Amino acid sequence: MSAGTRFTAAATGVALAAAPLLRRVRPDIAQALAARRRTAAELAAWGRGREPGPLVWLHGASAGELLGAVPVVRALRVAEAGSREARRAQLLITHGSPSGRAALPWLDPDHSGPPPLDRARDCDAVFSAVRPGLLVFAKLDVWPGLVAAAGRAGVPTALINGTVRDGSRRSGVLARRLFRASYAELDAVGAASPGDAARLEALGVRPDVLTVTGDAAFDLALERADRARADGSAAEFRAALGAADGATLWLVAGSTWPADERALLDAVAAVRRGGGPGWQLVIAPHEPTAAHVDALVASCMARGERVIRWSEVGAAAAGPDAWVVVFDEVGRLAELYAAGDAAYVGGGLGGTGLHNVLEPAAAGLPVVFGPRHDRADARALASAGGGLVTPAGALADTLAGLAHPPRRRRHGRAARAFVEAGAGAAARTAELLRPLWPS
Repeated sequence: MSAGTRFTAAATGVALAAAPLLRRVRPDIAQALAARRRTAAELAAWGRGREPGPLVWLHGASAGELLGAVPVVRALRVAEAGSREARRAQLLITHGSPSGRAALPWLDPDHSGPPPLDRARDCDAVFSAVRPGLLVFAKLDVWPGLVAAAGRAGVPTALINGTVRDGSRRSGVLARRLFRASYAELDAVGAASPGDAARLEALGVRPDVLTVTGDAAFDLALERADRARADGSAAEFRAALGAADGATLWLVAGSTWPADERALLDAVAAVRRGGGPGWQLVIAPHEPTAAHVDALVASCMARGERVIRWSEVGAAAAGPDAWVVVFDEVGRLAELYAAGDAAYVGGGLGGTGLHNVLEPAAAGLPVVFGPRHDRADARALASAGGGLVTPAGALADTLAGLAHPPRRRRHGRAARAFVEAGAGAAARTAELLRPLWPS
């Protein structure tokens, strides 16, 4: 047993022992732990009853990681459909965060849920009952217990869209010692960039299984933006916002946290007071729970903002009657970006982690975000001229500048060109997995 598997098994034991305390102080963590504790039995029951045949197990931390795998799975399924010999592999998806459920309609799995606890008896029970032909990790969420159990079961393992962010805790000396053996067991690894490939090799990935494929999230971002324009959903959003005539400017703020929302409301109000072309604001919180939406609406009203929930817009356009629209729907952020004039992506102000900048960039929007992040794609987008890194105190100046059409169009074209330049990873990653894909 490797040091990494011993460490995660021990950490699991500590977490289970602390479950009563967690239920009082961190009920969200306690709930996730309880769900993972049930997973082994639930997956074993599903595995015993599933139709015999090939199965691929895909794991990702959350929606973003799983969505990046969508074009790859789609390409491999097209190849299956075109082959007389291949039988369509079933798909099992596990995700570490409840947000992962947003990716499920795109992947159409045969079964989905949280992963098992990362200890030998849980992982071995699942592999024995489910009998996968391939285990694929998306982005980075490589679990030592799962890798070790796959090895004992003779199941190949792969990592796609592999990314190791600068300063990642997994790059530390202790983490490299703990998890090196797990990374060394992987049978195929597709890295998002040459820099990621170098960092993955430092973590223990063998050079002979490592390929720079790119990140298929670029492909999906382009597809979603183009589809929103082609099927009319972007136009429907603009009409509902009252922006179809182009007389108003809409800033779409996606995946926001409270720090982002406070800064945005301050900045938009400051631009309005300055007398220049103003912005109307759509805020799509990262966690649009009823409590968060209610608090955000109350905050807007306390500021004197004319605010409306998206669910209340209905057939009537929000238009000039609302300065702020709180988007309380889940799963349609890419289409919403395609309806905007500029975008703000949350998570770069409060240290909560910057979210997906590719979706608004693919829609051809200038993308504004805060400086506190470790995302290489966001840094590259800013270097290409499509992203604008802006601290909270300078947000009003940035928005005032983007109110001028030539500047807005220049940044928007640069953003779209950046995503187009990164496309093509889906086909390369599918080729990497094809020899391992069960049929």
